[in-house]
Amino acid sequence: MASKFQSPAIAEAMVSDWGWVAPVLFLTLGVAGFISWLAPDVWGIAGELWNLLGDWAVVHNVSREVDCRPWGFDRSFVISQDLATTTSAADSTSSLSWASGPRRWDFGHALWNGAVAMSRLFSEQRASLSKGAFAPGKAVIEMGCGQGLVSMVVFELFPELQRVVATDGCDEVLKSAACNLKANLGSESDSLMLAQLCWGDAEHIAGALALNGDSKYDVVLGADVTYLEEHDELVDTILALSHRATEVWITHEPRSRSIVGLEERLRREFRRVTTLTVQLTASEAGREEGYLIVGWHCIGKVNA
Repeated sequence: MASKFQSPAIAEAMVSDWGWVAPVLFLTLGVAGFISWLAPDVWGIAGELWNLLGDWAVVHNVSREVDCRPWGFDRSFVISQDLATTTSAADSTSSLSWASGPRRWDFGHALWNGAVAMSRLFSEQRASLSKGAFAPGKAVIEMGCGQGLVSMVVFELFPELQRVVATDGCDEVLKSAACNLKANLGSESDSLMLAQLCWGDAEHIAGALALNGDSKYDVVLGADVTYLEEHDELVDTILALSHRATEVWITHEPRSRSIVGLEERLRREFRRVTTLTVQLTASEAGREEGYLIVGWHCIGKVNA
């Protein structure tokens, strides 16, 4: 009959077998505590990344039509979204291809809803804007143009503008945008140009100003350019392109990243800043339900 009591040798062996548990447990708790302290919203960030992947694979099809007619502008644009190549796709099917190498993080290869909202805003306010910010002879520049929707809409809405310059920091994105411009507008125009502009790059900024006769722009646009937490280079570049009376429009899809710092900076740098909201329908947003886009309209640089 087995004894109820274990021998010292057996007890020592059991302690030896289970002695690793406590250190591993403490290490695990320590790592978990460190992660919780370092990134309290780590699950929110992970969820956001997952949603972005879902957007790319499901919502952002290879080809997406933007119908401006419900907004009072008798025009529609077919935007080919280039996620893997520099040639615009012709078929309206979902793309599961991904850019490789340094291009894998180029968000400009998709059409984001901040651009759709800005296009709707300008279409609905066409009558008043054509007598103000977008009056004949004005010069407009778009930062982070992506697939070129906003610049095309502005170019078509206000044909008497002096020029529209669509810029992006990624040369591959500009190639795709050029395909979209050609497909939607047909012929090239000296009044609508594409140029590379990396925010904070003095040489690129000088090149953008040179396209406007070394003069500052009357309007600066940015749709979904707030995807980075750090916004100083974005605002610095906006200011470098602006004169005292320049008007700036920024729209973006709300995300978990903080834009408080961006709004505070804009309010310091411009005399008047108005908050914008555009409620897109499910059809406009390309989703199963409507989507709210927010942004700002800034007027008049403080330090001209």
